Amino acid sequence: MILDDVLPTWDKRERHGVDLDVSPAAAMAAIESVTWAEVPAFRAIMTTVSLGSARLAADGRVLDLFTTAGFSVVGRSAGELVLGAIQRFGRDRAFVPVTGALADFDEPGHIAMACNLRYADGRLTTETRVLATDERSRRRFAGYWFVIRGGSGFIRHVWLRGIRDRALREPARDTVPD
Repeated sequence: MILDDVLPTWDKRERHGVDLDVSPAAAMAAIESVTWAEVPAFRAIMTTVSLGSARLAADGRVLDLFTTAGFSVVGRSAGELVLGAIQRFGRDRAFVPVTGALADFDEPGHIAMACNLRYADGRLTTETRVLATDERSRRRFAGYWFVIRGGSGFIRHVWLRGIRDRALREPARDTVPD
């Protein structure tokens, strides 16, 4: 699993999954292409949290929000996509460009985050890991995590269901004609 290489240790972790009976190629295509129209509850939450500043077009890809907000694709395989970010954990919460291994970043006052979307053995899963760079950030993030964890889990379930539904609607994309 690429996620284990990207962020092998963590302070907080959350995992979710849904069953899905499609080819790995169909699952990965759905991960990459699911739109906000397919996950309306996720879209509503992100619009509310951003106080309307996030303009999430219904036909926009969900992954684009992450890659424009400070996350980078830090790993990809035939069955897994991994997003990663380093964020200052304080008042400004600025993202730091990812230039190396997330686990190697140790500047105090930051958190390293990695999230994967993975398809294996008929199961579509996501796992989020967060590692703080110092004890103060670890304590502060623990409080933040306590507040957002329920909503975070809900949007991941909605996202996984949207991906699953897209993959089931469009399974023929990866078939090879005879």
